Amino acid sequence: MKIAILAAGYGTRLYPVTQNIAKPLIPINNKPMMNYLMDKISLLSDKYYIKEVNIVTNNKFYTSFLEWKKKYKIKAEILNDGSNSPEEMLGAVKDMQFAIDSKNSDWLVLGGDNLFEDNLLEFIDFSLKNKPHSSIALYNVKTKKEASRFGIVLLNNRKRIVKLYEKPKIPSSTLAASCVYFFSKESLKLLEEFVSLKDKIDASGKYISWLADKSKVFGYTLKGKWIDIGHFDSLKLAEKEFKS
Repeated sequence: MKIAILAAGYGTRLYPVTQNIAKPLIPINNKPMMNYLMDKISLLSDKYYIKEVNIVTNNKFYTSFLEWKKKYKIKAEILNDGSNSPEEMLGAVKDMQFAIDSKNSDWLVLGGDNLFEDNLLEFIDFSLKNKPHSSIALYNVKTKKEASRFGIVLLNNRKRIVKLYEKPKIPSSTLAASCVYFFSKESLKLLEEFVSLKDKIDASGKYISWLADKSKVFGYTLKGKWIDIGHFDSLKLAEKEFKS
């Protein structure tokens, strides 16, 4: 298995904080957000053979990630997608395609701005059982009001995704799609097909929705807390919930 981490966004909703620091490198309780993900990967490597870790960022923060890698002795490849501003960015799906440099392995794809407690061990087991299809991690946000802020998933009794709705006004479920994806090597040709069909793609949820219609995608509900760092309130919540 190989791992790709998406960290090439510009975090404009967190300006001015993210004008000079990449969102995934913002410290949460004096620890860069990315380090929480690297801790998860370290635990996964105790059970699974992880061939490589690719972290895709942009040209603006590329040097910052190199310095972070050196400071914390991170074993990962830092990739530069070449963009310098929000107007130039490739978007999550094309960055995903850029980071996935081999079609001969299964890939775990993680968003660099998600914090969660689950160790992902059961998610990987679940995903391997459902190969050659893909799987995504979900989080139960509990209330319909909160659900209207996220991409919301409907599952059938076999945990297969029936539909994904982006920020529905009247949610039919409280299962939010997180940026934790498992793509089997057999499914990667579909990623290439999707990118070839679309001129500009940002939200990865659009790809998951398309993939669920085109093939099969299964959903696993994460345990513990999960926070999508997208605004100042979520930063404050992360400081409270993710203490060392």
